[in-house]
Amino acid sequence: DNLTYAWTIPDKIGINLKVKIYSLTYTDVTDESNAVFTIKGSLVITAPDGGEVLVIGGSPFNIAWTKTGTVGNAKLEYSTDAGATYPNLITASVDSALLTYSWAVPNVPTTQGRVKITGIADSTVTDSSNVNFRIRGNLDLTSPNGAELWNINSQKSITWNVTGAIANAKLEYSTDAGAAYPNLIVASTSAAAGSYAWTIPDAPTSQARVRITDTADSTVTDSSLANFDIKPSVTLAAPNGGEVFKVNSSQNITWSMVGTIANVKLEYSSDGGTTYPYVIIASTPAAALSYTWSVPDTISNTCMVKVSSAGDSTVQDVSNAYFKIRGDLALAAPNGAEGWPINTNQNIT
Repeated sequence: DNLTYAWTIPDKIGINLKVKIYSLTYTDVTDESNAVFTIKGSLVITAPDGGEVLVIGGSPFNIAWTKTGTVGNAKLEYSTDAGATYPNLITASVDSALLTYSWAVPNVPTTQGRVKITGIADSTVTDSSNVNFRIRGNLDLTSPNGAELWNINSQKSITWNVTGAIANAKLEYSTDAGAAYPNLIVASTSAAAGSYAWTIPDAPTSQARVRITDTADSTVTDSSLANFDIKPSVTLAAPNGGEVFKVNSSQNITWSMVGTIANVKLEYSSDGGTTYPYVIIASTPAAALSYTWSVPDTISNTCMVKVSSAGDSTVQDVSNAYFKIRGDLALAAPNGAEGWPINTNQNIT
């Protein structure tokens, strides 16, 4: 005799169940369970089941589970102490047949998170995450985020959004499109402040990016979405409007600069800056901060000068207003000390 039978438990939920055995030949040869037993469904959490990182303020997290048998509605809770307690309700009731629940991650940073699911009709039908998961805050860099042009020595605001409990953040910048961030802006600044006033360094690049990182957790980080420019600047000092220059006179074009510029190009316009067709000099040392210009015979009331980096034409400045180029007259005679008799003809030259 086998004295055993492998029974696939049916979906017959109950708490007062017994099994009965009897002889098919002798019906009075019978026995049944000495006490009642229970058949119940089961629930198994599949996500989060350990190792996940849930971001506060990010996309909702889909809690997932499997179900066997009839369970009905279930309750979802979470723990922040590795499952020692579950004082935090996610939802009081969800249909267990849905097998998923969209959870807005709470603002409760922890490295010991776990989720528990429990049948409402039978609290012994329960399961929880096998291993801890993590709930962390988030940093979202909002500026610079790409395409900005920030001049050396100017002061610009680095800005970000913060969710969750993050005390301090580190700021760094890259000059190689984010391949590396070797340049420290500030080792620690208040994350809650949401901004930092940065004096732009003398590090010209078209591939600048900024990165922000939680000082307590280097995995909480964000950086510029695209490159921005760090450039030197040049400012034209003269002629800056209102001057009257005579043809063939020598006039000093002067400028100031911030950052490293090797050479500048000087041009002038006679149509109010609509075009700059006239090159004064294609390249002259920027550090000289001055160039002596022999004023050409280009008569106009709407002249302007442009100074630009010889290596980057976008680094430039022009006169703030128009100046004039005028022809010149020099009286040669009479020019003093002459004695011209009345009624004589004399040449004024």
